[in-house]
Amino acid sequence: MKKYFLIGFVAALPLLVGSCNDGEGETVESSYFIPPIEEPAYSFSRNGSNNVDVLECEFVKEPIDRIYNSFLKKASIGNDVLLQDVMTIYTDYRDVVKPSQQVATSQIHAADAEKIRKDVLNMIYTSARIGGYKATENNIRTRPAEPGKTGYIGYNLGDVNIQFVDERGLAVAEAFKYMILGSIYIDKILNVHLDERFFESEEMRNKHENKEMPEGKNYTELEHHWDLAYGYYQFVQPLVRGEGLPALRGSEEKIRQAFVYGRIKLGIYDYKQVMEYLHIIRRELSRAIALRAVDYLIGANTLANIKEHVPNAFYFMAQGYGLIYAAQFLRKADGQPYISYAKANKLLNRLLQGKGFWDKDRLLKDVNSEGSLENIAHEIAHIYGFDINEIRK
Repeated sequence: MKKYFLIGFVAALPLLVGSCNDGEGETVESSYFIPPIEEPAYSFSRNGSNNVDVLECEFVKEPIDRIYNSFLKKASIGNDVLLQDVMTIYTDYRDVVKPSQQVATSQIHAADAEKIRKDVLNMIYTSARIGGYKATENNIRTRPAEPGKTGYIGYNLGDVNIQFVDERGLAVAEAFKYMILGSIYIDKILNVHLDERFFESEEMRNKHENKEMPEGKNYTELEHHWDLAYGYYQFVQPLVRGEGLPALRGSEEKIRQAFVYGRIKLGIYDYKQVMEYLHIIRRELSRAIALRAVDYLIGANTLANIKEHVPNAFYFMAQGYGLIYAAQFLRKADGQPYISYAKANKLLNRLLQGKGFWDKDRLLKDVNSEGSLENIAHEIAHIYGFDINEIRK
């Protein structure tokens, strides 16, 4: 059979050569292409049954989303009954999970945990104040915002994209959203579940290798820690995608692969490789969040809106504010935090000094001016080790 193949191939050579000569200089495109290699999915099983359980993550997210969408986005906490509704959701949601107890739960943030929880809670109380809770004057919620006064930003109160801001122009709902993203989701990923104390523990490794599992469960403790980190990452993942920010191209795939291959290596007890993938997740996620924060401060959308009409940029700058707060929960590959609670708040105080986001002149000053957007963005880029021009490509 080999002989026939060779004869047929040689016989066809003149035809192949002729066809090339006839179209010399032309590019021939074949209809055949090599199919892409399918990347492994984050799907694992034991004894034929799924052993990835991330239901906890959804239990935590559901009440937080409800607070954001139903109350803070609308600044609708205008009386005691509504405030009590929000606080019940925040502190004791359906007896399943208490979001208030999920904030800053890592050991690395234990010293500042109470202050962090108070900061998040203050966003809810500030939203209530914007909504007219215990106000001494009427129409607090329905008035247009102006420097030194709370109110709404938008052309009409019924607009879809309306924002409610405090006296400094901070869109409280967006600040809350990203403060939660840092103090719960990122903290859970990097500081709780992907902590060395689990994966370097001889006791935990032995239990994992001996297939010791919690009663009624199909996973080991180490597997569950890795899975929960992946589950919480799903809520952060949209910020890692490269849409609108070329500097993030490839980041999402690197993190996804690190989660998948890290879990695979965990299954064959290759702890050295597990730790290498853990370090990749820390490094790439931290870089992505810092890049996104800088983009919200000095990206094209923000600057164009500031120059046209500064309140139009409040939405973006509030997201930047929230991500700067979240940055204290990011971790270097070696496990050290990039910035402290005190440093994060120092940056935020500079950002909102004076008239806050209403101060267009200060915001648009050069990099050497204290409290300008360029000044703060450059400092963040320096801390996280990237070139500020990466977001301008």
